This record gives sequence, structure tokens and C-alpha cells, in this order.
Amino acid sequence: MIDLFSMVFKYFNAWLLMGFALVAAIVTEKLYLLLVSAVQRKRMGGVRVPRRGLRAIFRLEIGLPETAAVNIALYGPSLAIASLMTVCASLPFCTFIPIIDNGSDLIQLVQFLLLSEVFALISLYALGTGTGNEVARSQMRNMLRLLVPLVACYASLASFFTKNGLDSDPFSLNSFSMTGHFASMSAWGICGVLLLVFVILSQIPHRSVTAGSALFIHGESPEFEGAPRGMLQIWSVFRAFIVISIVTYILFPADMIATLSEGLGISWRGQALNFVIFWLAVVASRLVLVPACWLIVQAAESRIPKPFRGSLIPILTVAAMMLLWYEGILLSQEAASF
Repeated sequence: MIDLFSMVFKYFNAWLLMGFALVAAIVTEKLYLLLVSAVQRKRMGGVRVPRRGLRAIFRLEIGLPETAAVNIALYGPSLAIASLMTVCASLPFCTFIPIIDNGSDLIQLVQFLLLSEVFALISLYALGTGTGNEVARSQMRNMLRLLVPLVACYASLASFFTKNGLDSDPFSLNSFSMTGHFASMSAWGICGVLLLVFVILSQIPHRSVTAGSALFIHGESPEFEGAPRGMLQIWSVFRAFIVISIVTYILFPADMIATLSEGLGISWRGQALNFVIFWLAVVASRLVLVPACWLIVQAAESRIPKPFRGSLIPILTVAAMMLLWYEGILLSQEAASF
């Protein structure tokens, strides 16, 4: 009986932490939109930019286009969010009992992200409207532009960890904290890691900088209202937040904070301290780093001839991979010299 209560408490704790991550994503996006609205209002001389919050969307009566496949349009968004919650349940910094910890959890996280994307795309195409089809095509392009550098980051860092003598599984998220490796890396490798982080953050799916990570812009597709639209908006925001959290984990000094906690005599509170500081770092990344990366890439692409703008991100991704590949060569040379 005691074991049963202990298991129930652990799962309740896991759901509580995952719910916290979802609420943190929504609140952070709301804060970002408030900051953007304040900047826009200042530039436009006090004119208020109209926006509709998630609460207002959910209060509206469900409305679907006449061309919509009703069942898919109604229930597809919930399946998309359910797939994202599976991703969240698999992350060790979202729950103390991750359901995936088999050495290749990063690959499986990408698969769950793709499954969630499929449900969202099906829901958009089920609307049967030109706007829904255009948003779906835009999301496919954005997701491909995100997944390519994300998978390249996985492969490059796993190769570096293997050459650096990693004993555990190279595709486990628990191995992907880089702060302990920076001291032994040359400037080439550090630049490669930072460049990959920059590319991934710059490709967080978004319609525009002012609209944030929302799937639909205010006033777009007015015939699609109510809970299904609100769930797709939440799905888009939460997807971006999860990817940002994975990237933040790469640069997050979890070991250093744990060592500091032990030095100060903090026992079990050290894990809570790691948890709080980590999510504050994720929020700061969403509010500052991500829009900065968006603006930098947007400014860089505006200076490139239009036919070649799409090649900027692939070139930066390949350059980052080459820098980490060169870092691996340096490691091999050092190992051979002994």
C-alpha cells in the first residue's frame, strides 16, 4: 500500500511539473506580447494594437468553416497538444520520473515533435480553407527549417562527446550539458556550439516577430473560432517553449549549481534551485534571446539577394558542424600525442 501511494505521489508530482511548464509557456508568451504591444504603442504615438488573448478565444462559441471536416478540426488540436505533453513527460527537467531514458531519448523526442506536427497539420488542412492551407504550408517550412539545425546539433555534439571519451549514451539529453566541456574546448568548438544555438533559436517557428509564436495572427481566419483555435494557439506556443528549453539545457550549468548548493549546505533544495533557475533561464531566453535571433537573421536575409535568402541558415548550420568537426580533429590529435 505504501508503494502504491508513493507511486501515485510521484506521478502526481510529474503531472504537476508538466502543468507548470505549460503554464510557464503561456504566461511567458503573454508577457512577450505585452512587451511588444508597449513598444508598438510607443512607436505609433499611443495607438493601441488590437490583440485577443487565449482566455477570450476559449470563451467564444466554437465556429468552423462550412468546408471543414468537423471531427478532425474539433479533435485534432487536442491530439497535437497530447503529443507535446508526451515530449514534456520525457524531459528530465520537466519531471523527476521521465518516461524515456534509454540512451536515445533525443531522437525519440524529435519523433514525438513530428507526431505533434502531423496532428496540427491535419487539423489545419481539415478546415478546408485557403488560409488554413497556407498556414499549414508555412508551418511545414518552418518546422523543416527548425529540425534540420536541431538534428545537426544532436549529431555534431554526439560525435564530439564520443571523441571526448563519453562513457554513457551520446544521444541522451542528460549528456548534452556543455558547460562542463567548455573548459577543455578550443575557441573553434565553442564558436560551433554557440553558432548552432543561435541558428536553432532563430528558427523557432513564428509568423512574425510582433505576433510571437502564435499560429494565427489576430483577425486571420475569423470563421475559425473557439476552443479548437485556442488549442492550436497553445500548441504553437508550447512547442516553441519546449524547443527553447532543450536548447537552454545545452548551455545551462546544472552541475555548477549543484556543486554550489552542496557547498552551501543545501541538500534536497539543490534540485529545486536547479529547477527554478533553469526555467527562469528559459523564460529569459524566450523574452530576449529568441526575438534577438529573429531580428538578426531577418536583418541578415534582407541584405542578401532574394533568390539566395533561403541558403543563409543551411550555410550557418554547415559552418557550425564544420567547426565542431574540426574540434573533434583537435581532440584526436591530442589523444594521439599521448
